[in-house]
Amino acid sequence: MPPHPDYQMMPFPDRYSDAVGPYYARMDGDRPIIALPITELHISPRGVCHGAVIASLADHQSLPASIMAGLTERFAATINMSLDFIFPAKLGDWLELKTELLKATRQFLFTQAVIRNGQGVLIARSSAIFKFDPTTPDDPHIIARLFHQPVRG
Repeated sequence: MPPHPDYQMMPFPDRYSDAVGPYYARMDGDRPIIALPITELHISPRGVCHGAVIASLADHQSLPASIMAGLTERFAATINMSLDFIFPAKLGDWLELKTELLKATRQFLFTQAVIRNGQGVLIARSSAIFKFDPTTPDDPHIIARLFHQPVRG
């Protein structure tokens, strides 16, 4: 159960995100937050969350950054991402990805993000560069819909 009543499941259009998720989203003022509850699916033989699951969550920081930049008509591909694992996530943790948009240009997003568990423990931190896809997806409002935001135009 989400720890905040505003969380809604994100309607991802791809099978990978659905398989790793479910991911949730909410708005904290103007700041989009993505969350992931850690289930048995995410646990390694060592008894903690797989690093790849945390990396997948961190890789989604382009989505809140796109919302913050007002550039939601195109997806952005990961050009570079660094990730520091700080503390292991455990079964039952609710992880939140909080993204900071450092800079947005016509072609790129520069971001940094932190992932914390429900108790506020820092699990990971990340910085990334994303390049906008030159083509518009079939649904040009998909990023707004992921965050249950009103569609412009």
